[in-house]
Amino acid sequence: MRRLWILFLWILSISDSLGAGKGRWLERTGYGLMFHYEAFRNHTPQSYNKAVDSFNVVRFADSVKSSGAGHVIFVVGQHWGKYCAPNSAYEKLLGVPNGVWTSRRDLIMEIGKELVKRDVRLILYMTARAPMRHYKVIKSMGDTLPSINGKSVGPEVDPMSHPRKVKGFSRSENQAPNSTFLKNWGDVCGEWSKRYGKLVSGWWFDGYKMEMKDAYESLKKESYNIDTWVTAVLSGNPEAELAFNAGAHPILSLCTKGKLCPHQTFTSGENHDFHQKTKKGKGKALTPKNFPAPKGVVWHLLLPLAKGWGAGTESRFPISTLRDRVDLINSEGGTVTLDLPIASNGAIPAAILRTLGELGKESHKLKDGVRSY
Repeated sequence: MRRLWILFLWILSISDSLGAGKGRWLERTGYGLMFHYEAFRNHTPQSYNKAVDSFNVVRFADSVKSSGAGHVIFVVGQHWGKYCAPNSAYEKLLGVPNGVWTSRRDLIMEIGKELVKRDVRLILYMTARAPMRHYKVIKSMGDTLPSINGKSVGPEVDPMSHPRKVKGFSRSENQAPNSTFLKNWGDVCGEWSKRYGKLVSGWWFDGYKMEMKDAYESLKKESYNIDTWVTAVLSGNPEAELAFNAGAHPILSLCTKGKLCPHQTFTSGENHDFHQKTKKGKGKALTPKNFPAPKGVVWHLLLPLAKGWGAGTESRFPISTLRDRVDLINSEGGTVTLDLPIASNGAIPAAILRTLGELGKESHKLKDGVRSY
């Protein structure tokens, strides 16, 4: 009996050690792909729905699988205010029916279902603040209005203005959010979260500027705050990973001086190369050891594979560089996301797919041989 008990304890210790070595799923995806789908185009409702309706989800998911990527960051919508999925909360706040600011087709649901069949995780890109290019949307969401010298201004001033051109100007995202907006944005994000559930494994929030970080404590006094917004974001999948982005700089994007938000579980990682940019040009390699993330935060680097965000037709890096960088970052417990161009119909440039196919064959090796959901 005593021998059986010792054997049981030994087996238990082995299984515990194996479990402890697994780490979080984001540490085991090798690398992922990001898609700024229709994020830089000012569509009409008609042209936007036509673009979304043309998206071939099966071909897209097959392309992702062939690349060897373990996760996808997909842009639901950005500053133009159009979203490639219905959302009744957003539509009600804007006072419009489905199909005007949101697509009739639920592209995110279809993508999520196809990716999970191929064992690929889905992370949604959203802004932490109201879409900035339309004054009407900012006002309808209840976000802090653009201002000049602290005084709110109306639609006669471009909400995307810069203080270098309009003296004393501050965009919405460069001011603290308010309780009304956080309630509304919680309703918008929460609707998607509940609908998609565990099809969505994470959220990557852009525009979480230092003004938002600095307002965290004071907002806790309000009924609706950053905590209540995040609770809504996690309502469909409480285990979803969360990243918050304040800009393309290692100190901010890799959180080397601490989390931007207390709820952060992986770094946004936004950068433009595999090395730190300095006044002299090329600085240290961007790796978990050189720029460590806070405890409990998965180290993640995000950069464009081609000539810019959502642009280009071929990789600007040779396959040897990609392989070396991804393998090194993986070996130090981090992961990489490569931003790719994508057509309205979901097609990825052939030359880029060929490069990723080569990378996938040699670099995408799971540490435990399986991904679990």
